[in-house]
This record gives sequence, structure tokens and C-alpha cells, in this order.
Amino acid sequence: MSKTGRLLLVVVFALICLGLVMTYSASAVYAQQKIGSISHFFWRQFIAAILGFTALFICAGINPYWIRRRSYIWLSASLFLLVLVFVPFIGRPAGGAHRWIGWGAFRFQPAEFVKLAVCIYLADYLARKRAWISTGKVRALFGPGVVLLMLGGMIVIQPDFGSVAMLSALAAILFFLAGIKLRYIITVCVAAIPCLGFLIALKPYRVLRVLTYLNPWNDAQGSGFQIIQSYIAFGLGGMWGVGLGSSTQKLFYLPQSHTDFIFAIIGEEWGFFGTVAIVLLFGLFLFCGIKISLKAGSSYLRLVSAALVLVIALQALVNMLVTTGMLPTKGLPLPFLSYGGSALLFNMIAVGLLLGVDRKSETACVSL
Repeated sequence: MSKTGRLLLVVVFALICLGLVMTYSASAVYAQQKIGSISHFFWRQFIAAILGFTALFICAGINPYWIRRRSYIWLSASLFLLVLVFVPFIGRPAGGAHRWIGWGAFRFQPAEFVKLAVCIYLADYLARKRAWISTGKVRALFGPGVVLLMLGGMIVIQPDFGSVAMLSALAAILFFLAGIKLRYIITVCVAAIPCLGFLIALKPYRVLRVLTYLNPWNDAQGSGFQIIQSYIAFGLGGMWGVGLGSSTQKLFYLPQSHTDFIFAIIGEEWGFFGTVAIVLLFGLFLFCGIKISLKAGSSYLRLVSAALVLVIALQALVNMLVTTGMLPTKGLPLPFLSYGGSALLFNMIAVGLLLGVDRKSETACVSL
């Protein structure tokens, strides 16, 4: 493992440790009130972190090309898992959505696995179609387009609009990095705008989210309540914060304070400098990932490492923009920090795969 890989591992370890601390701080009162144990969510997240580190080191030791040769297996498995969420006794509906699979106490969200599968598939496909891409053939977009429409359609009907938006942004960036002509990407994005508008108009709650984003104060006690409470959390934190464990917004004022809106609790307890520190850690994560990608020895390794780091960095960016009111509310957690075992596990698998690329690059350099 290179120095960059070790630094990346240190950054991830720091984020996860901070996440465990904040999960306990943000969820303790809620857990005591609803479950009767102040450390319920902390221990569940701690177990997920242990499993995640185990998976990380296992994945870091796997040859990236072994994973590449099975890209269609991962893709098929992801589609199968998306179907399972609608199967009785296997799918676990919650809040009117079908996003979870569960057996007993175990649950996970297939959309997290889909993100990894798409990263591997797109990197493999774009690396194999370099001749088409270099000659500007538009048919290079057809294969990924069909796959993304199929997977995106399955995710939309769960419904999980945020994950579809993430996959679309990831695909557009990867197409650009692979060398597909920018005019093709822009054309597809423009053509997708009416579809986006239709999907938003299809569900009244999505329309309400957009209207709330434009002016949350129109319904301060209703649809705008959550984002306004998030603003209050950041405002209360000021420059230095109110102190670890001293948040008042987590006392049933801010919904989802230990999951999607944990960044607001960080802002309240740690203040402006605390949130800047989190942003810098994610910036360092992105820097290390880009450095590993640039050093990779093949087109596939460069693309898959870029995809793996982007799928985490983009989600972190979107979460921060949502909690600060710069994007409409979406159900996307903050990687490594928000409570959520399946998200943490699959993010750490992504890091393990990224470190596997780094290890492969280092081995190639040594052999040379």
C-alpha cells in the first residue's frame, strides 16, 4: 500500500470514529425514549463498523481484475436484489417505501450494492470501448444507457429518487473522464430534464420538497419544519459550537438527527470550525482517491478508482448541501458519519476496492 493509500485509510478511520461519537451523541435521547437503551444505535453502528473494516481489508487484498471479470455478475445480482425488495417476507417496507431486504434482525439496502456494481460495470465497459469512444461513436452510450435506465427504473419505483440522481451524476462524470464527447453528455442531460420534471410531478411529496426548498418559511410548522430546524442547529453552533453532547436540536426538534441530518448536529455541537474540519476530511479523502486514480496503470483501474471515490464524495457533497438548504431534501446519509449499517458497510467495501487498486499499482511499480 502506498503512502496515499495509508493516508486514505487514516482519513476513513477518523471519519468513522467521529461518526460513532456523533451517532451516540445525536441518538442517545431518542434511543432512550423509543427503545429504552441510550446506546442502542451506537452499538449497532459499532458492529457495522467492525464488519466494515473486515470487509475493507478483504476487498483490499482481492485482485481488481478478478472483480472486473465478474462485472456482469455484480450487475445481475444488483438487479435481482432490487426485485427482492418487493417480495413478501423478504422485502421490508418502511414509511411507504420498499428499499430494504431483511432476514430477522439483519437488513440492508440493495441500492447501496447497486452503486458498487455500477462503478465496476461502467469502468469495465468504458475501458473496453475505448476504440468507439476515441472515434466519437455515439453508440458507446447505448449499453450503459440501457443498464442505467433499467436499474434506475427499479430504484425509482421503490421509490428512491436520491439514489437515481446520484447514479446519473456518477455516470455523467465517468463518461466525461472516459473521453466521450461533451456534446453527447450535454445532449443526454438536456433530454433527461423533461423526465426529471415528470418524475417530480408524479409524486406530490416531491413537488412539495421543491416548493419547500424554494421557501421553507411558507410552511414552517409543516413541510419546512425539518430544514428550518437544521438552520437553527447551525445557527446555535456559531463558530465554536455548544459542546459535544449539548445539542438541543436532537431533543426531538430536528427529525433524523442521527441519520440524514447528522451534519446539522455536528454544526451545532462543534460549530463552524467543526463542520469545516469534516469538509476538509472529505476533501482529503477525495484528494487521495484522485491521486490513486491518476497513478493507476490501466484505463480500467483509473476509471474504477475514480468511480469508487466519486460515489462517496458526491454523496457527502449532496448531504451537506441538503442540510444547509442548498438542495431540496433527499434521503441520502452522510458517508461514514450518519447512522446506517448497510450504507457504512458498502462504503467501506468501496474503500477496500479502492485500496486494492492502490495495492495493484504499487505492485506494478515495484516490479518495474
